[in-house]
Amino acid sequence: MAERILIVDDDAGSRTALENVLRDEGFDVVAVDSGAAALDELRSASPPCLIVLDLMMPGMDGWDLRHEQKRDARIADIPVIAVSAAGKLPDADVQFRKPLDLHKFLAAVKRYVQPRRRPT
Repeated sequence: MAERILIVDDDAGSRTALENVLRDEGFDVVAVDSGAAALDELRSASPPCLIVLDLMMPGMDGWDLRHEQKRDARIADIPVIAVSAAGKLPDADVQFRKPLDLHKFLAAVKRYVQPRRRPT
């Protein structure tokens, strides 16, 4: 798998903030705004090695996306960090409530992915 992180969040501000924080730390990031777009990305030729998943989204929410992920053997084992203002994902590898404690969040991300480069 590519050393890439997939961010799934329908809120543009939250998605951009997470993307910027992770890129500033040296991570390779892809960000999408829906569960359906996330499934397309997950099923691409080079799926990410970590998913940062918002739970509360219209259409396919985080719970539905995780269900679909678990049904596909090729992507079922990709770890998930769930991020939400409300709700929990019982089988997420790590859970965070919004607003995020960025230090704890980055420490959790680094358990699964190492940045490609050192931040400057």
